[in-house]
Amino acid sequence: MKIMILECKRMVNRIILLGFLAFVLIFSVYGSQRNLDRYNERDEQGIAVTWRDNLSEARNASKGLYLDKECMENLQEDADLYGYLNSENIMELISSNYERKPLEELSDNEMERFFQIRAEIIHENLVLDTKVGYTDEEIEDFMDRAESLSTLSMEYAEGWKALAEKMGNFVFLIVIIIAVLVLPLFGRDPAVQMEELVRSSRYGKRQLDTARIVAAYLTATVLYVCSMAVYFIIVMLPFGFDGASRPIQSNVRTFFSLYNITYLQQFVWNFFRGYVVLIFMVSLTLIVTILLKNILAGASVIAIFLVMLVIFNQVYLYPVNHWFANFMPVRMTNFWHFYVGNELYRICGFSISCMRWSIVISLTLSVIFLVSSFTVLYANRKKGLI
Repeated sequence: MKIMILECKRMVNRIILLGFLAFVLIFSVYGSQRNLDRYNERDEQGIAVTWRDNLSEARNASKGLYLDKECMENLQEDADLYGYLNSENIMELISSNYERKPLEELSDNEMERFFQIRAEIIHENLVLDTKVGYTDEEIEDFMDRAESLSTLSMEYAEGWKALAEKMGNFVFLIVIIIAVLVLPLFGRDPAVQMEELVRSSRYGKRQLDTARIVAAYLTATVLYVCSMAVYFIIVMLPFGFDGASRPIQSNVRTFFSLYNITYLQQFVWNFFRGYVVLIFMVSLTLIVTILLKNILAGASVIAIFLVMLVIFNQVYLYPVNHWFANFMPVRMTNFWHFYVGNELYRICGFSISCMRWSIVISLTLSVIFLVSSFTVLYANRKKGLI
């Protein structure tokens, strides 16, 4: 236990810890400020309506609000009935569902069939997606989920929408920083070789190696949980925590999602997926530095790997994404496509969503990297290389 604590301190000393927390705080505050600025209404003189007033009005006017025919008819008569923000959110959903057709041009029948039209659009997209080639059974299962949404609450949930908007970017940055902190554990540096010799002589090389690996995962977990807690509080606090139980389909970005879950469930999914990415990156960093035995070389390999993943994410190639990139950090922290992509994997006769299968494969690769790390360390000790 003592040696593990020593390795944790070597990985994250007081200065590094303060620097990490300062970065998390600054990034979170900056992101929160940008989120809030979107809710300011400006005119020629400057800010006409502040974000506080806009959010307060939206919260009060949205109580008991549902998107249905009555709601649309009321908006046709009075566009400001539910307040500026609520009306804007509703208009965006209507526009996406009716192919940019404005509310004023909708007939009674179109308003009556709002959710049926949504289901028809989803069905059309599934049938036309030749890359995946959905079977009749898969389409039927998707349509059961699409048609199960027959009402949509539009009550206030702006904080949860803002939280989900840039959460993927934040998680990716945190994971990269933590991976950098893991590099020195097995990447050799001439300045610390004497300290390594003293510790291995006192505790034994095998115990030292095990302590370092445990310290990597333990420290990474603590830093991840702390950083996410800070980010969550700072982003959500100005908006309030209302709307956790609202459906994610009330956000225009996930309106056509077939995951009938709440904003709180979406956050838990994103948090867990980010943690899976963290485990993958820590495992990858460990095996790379154990093999190369050099901090700079290990960092170069990790950097090249991440740049390659960013390129794959920018240049869409379905086979590459489907069989490789979907299980890697960049695509896995791009949370949005999991909710609207409807990508499937056929495994042993079962259809498994990309949402779940990517987690399984990423964790499996992490275990392989971890076992490989212990194997290489054992082989090196047997050969007297370390």
